[in-house]
Amino acid sequence: MNADHARPHPGDRAARPGGPARPLPGPGFDHESAATPWREWPRAHWPGLLDGLPPSLAHYPEDPEFQFEEFFDATVCVWREKNAPTWSCGPVTFTAEASDGADRLFTLLTDGTPDTYVAHAEDYFERPVARTAVAAIRSGAPLTHETVAALSPTADFAAVALRARELGHAVEESLAG
Repeated sequence: MNADHARPHPGDRAARPGGPARPLPGPGFDHESAATPWREWPRAHWPGLLDGLPPSLAHYPEDPEFQFEEFFDATVCVWREKNAPTWSCGPVTFTAEASDGADRLFTLLTDGTPDTYVAHAEDYFERPVARTAVAAIRSGAPLTHETVAALSPTADFAAVALRARELGHAVEESLAG
């Protein structure tokens, strides 16, 4: 498994889940959240965080790729099984002043426009990012050589197309090779 990790703020982590063909949880860690496992020793998840995680995904919290110092270091965890109509999460509750950080950590995925990601990517990578290419990917349009080249001119299209297919993203077949 190869999670694509984003770091919206120093010390925070959010793993962007794969596509519809690969079910997996999307953990996030907000170091300023009341739900941080570091609030007590030994570390413990916020009550309900992993409740309801389906058996098909139960091994992910044990995956070293999602762990920090041998612990599933998460303040938020969402998941979506293959062919599920919606995302799910455990039954966590917070006071009005507390949060798991999901609003901040997953804004790049949930705001509904490519503009937020483009602004983040341009700041993070310190170079222009093609909004039209980001919009095409967000809309689910089949991946094309032009889209990949607009985002990364040196990327191997065949390798990107293979990974996109693994994640359930459409690839324009006449170009897929």
